[in-house]
Amino acid sequence: MSNTSPPRSIPKDEIISWLGLLSDELRGAHQRLVLSIEGDWAWCRELFLSVQSLYKDVLAISNRELCEQPVSFDRVETLLGSESPVVVVDLFDGLNPDVLCIASGLVSCGGLMILLSPGPQNWGTIKDQYGIWQDNLKSRHPVFAESLFNSLGHPSTGGITLTQGKNLPPIPKLPRARPTPLISGKTAEQSAVMAEVDEWLGDQNQSIALITADRGRGKSTCLGFILGNLLLSRQSSVLVTAPSRQSAAILILQAKNQSNTGLDIDFIAPDRLIAEQQAAAILIIDEAAMLPYPMLQQLCRQYRKIIMATTTGGYEGTGQGFLLRFIARLPKAQLRRLELTLPVRWASGDCLEAWLESTLLLKPVSASIPMDAGRRKSCQLRILDAAALGGNPGLLEKVYSLMTSAHYRTRPSDLRMLMENPHLRVILAEAGSDLIAVALLNVEGGLDRELCEQVYLGTRRPRGHLLAQMITAHAGDKYFAGYRGLRVQRIAVLEPWRRIGIGRQLIETATQHAEDQGFDYIGASFALDSESVAFWHSCDFSLVHIGFGLGKSSGNHSVAVLRSLNQELDDHIIKLKDRIQEYLPVWLCQFLQAMDVANVVALLNYCRFNPVMSTMDLAEVHAFACGHKGFELCFGSLQRFVMQKIASLPADTEVHPWLIEKAVQNRDWDRLDRSSGVVGRKQVQQVLRQLVRSLHSCE
Repeated sequence: MSNTSPPRSIPKDEIISWLGLLSDELRGAHQRLVLSIEGDWAWCRELFLSVQSLYKDVLAISNRELCEQPVSFDRVETLLGSESPVVVVDLFDGLNPDVLCIASGLVSCGGLMILLSPGPQNWGTIKDQYGIWQDNLKSRHPVFAESLFNSLGHPSTGGITLTQGKNLPPIPKLPRARPTPLISGKTAEQSAVMAEVDEWLGDQNQSIALITADRGRGKSTCLGFILGNLLLSRQSSVLVTAPSRQSAAILILQAKNQSNTGLDIDFIAPDRLIAEQQAAAILIIDEAAMLPYPMLQQLCRQYRKIIMATTTGGYEGTGQGFLLRFIARLPKAQLRRLELTLPVRWASGDCLEAWLESTLLLKPVSASIPMDAGRRKSCQLRILDAAALGGNPGLLEKVYSLMTSAHYRTRPSDLRMLMENPHLRVILAEAGSDLIAVALLNVEGGLDRELCEQVYLGTRRPRGHLLAQMITAHAGDKYFAGYRGLRVQRIAVLEPWRRIGIGRQLIETATQHAEDQGFDYIGASFALDSESVAFWHSCDFSLVHIGFGLGKSSGNHSVAVLRSLNQELDDHIIKLKDRIQEYLPVWLCQFLQAMDVANVVALLNYCRFNPVMSTMDLAEVHAFACGHKGFELCFGSLQRFVMQKIASLPADTEVHPWLIEKAVQNRDWDRLDRSSGVVGRKQVQQVLRQLVRSLHSCE
């Protein structure tokens, strides 16, 4: 007979009393905290019911039937903008760092974020769907989960743990946080931003006012105040847009309360704004970073004055990209930058925010490492796997910080991937002890023939083989996924070390590693833009696929590039390149018809489009250029001729947009770029003839 006694069951009234004391301490200190409840599922759910009986407003995030209406992990973004004194996150189906970030932003001042889990010591008893990588492999050790739960060891860092079978822990004495004072319902920062916007409205040079803030700083509310004032003044027509109606809900509600005019403030989707060309003196965009960049560019061309706001920190991995890829490229004279720094939803010195920022490295310190010839020569490269990186917290923080500061898509879930993905390879470029660049590589492919056929037919999508599946299922090479390769997931190079060959060194090192390990190829998939195309072209990678869908964050089409390391694969790459040559004319006037002009030019340059033009084709082009034949009669020959000519031009040659929009993509006459001031089909066609003649004279 075992002498081990069963775990003591804590009476429900004792737990409720303890929770009440904890809540009193949180409210008195203006603090928020993480409460980690660790035990088996039945016990954790019983404690959840105790929490529900104490608090009227409990928000539950769970993939299970934790309560009547839990919000699943894949729908958690719909909660953005709402708040609750208690947010419960059920981790029994896995730990998603992005969800934790969203959940923390929903907790109001004096509240709790409660985690339900088996605890790190029993993590292997659950199927963590967010810790499964290629071929359903899990990491050998739950490094990320252990790191996260261990960080809760001291209450002042943001957490307290309640464990099944153990006594209730003492109520911590929390440091007093400082609520941000409100004057007439506004913080001093919000009032200052509103005053700046008033001044900006009278500035004829600055067309964009950008408000940036971390989550919980009252950014949307501030936009609502601004909109309310504009409605009250009735001096300007205003339109409101955002990635979704829900994203704009707070600002619209606040504007209605502020203006008290009874006017109907309507949300208009950004694609509808562009399609209908709705006129307004001012456009307001909330969460601008979550819109695709081409859409933002179009809106900036369409409206003379734009007030946009975005969250720069947090889970999305979009705010930093917005600053890196969109705002950084705007003329400085066109932009007025405004910032909100003080929290509104919670208080300064908040324990929960501090814990999350520390644990998930949400506030990376951007290193400033000068580049000189001596340091350039001392640059060394080395290769690590995820286990080595996860076991070196200092180096891990350097890598993640570099990725966050230099790459537009980095999210907290990438931190877990860096620590646990058994298929990950990391190449570091270091100058002494300083990290200046990093490349992430993923092992892919090696699928058997039957699985390749299923992937080709779209009936199977094995996890983690992005590039291998793209070439097999979308590019049409049925058995490509049977080859083993390395995919370059990310490349990040620190400023000012860019454009001096560090990126190419990373790729050459990766290629050599792939050869040494017996891989068949090395490749990448990325959002098409002229800079990326120039880089991969310089690295001697072949363009083998063009995706028809638009990337959610980039707003651009994705492409795939390869370099063969196996002679047997050479023939596959030739056939893939030939396929692009054959079908690209059709794709560009069908599935790629809306592709940005600069990207079409980059695409044509990369694939070196070179069709066979017959004597009859060339005669038809000449007839159009000289005005003897109309556009429609000559389009087939004209399109391939223009594509060929543009493909042979130097990469930095300026190309008139109509050569792409009409002669290549065949957009409607009334949908062409009108920046030149030319209007009317007859005038446009005349200009197009002149442009074709200029290309013809280049022969």
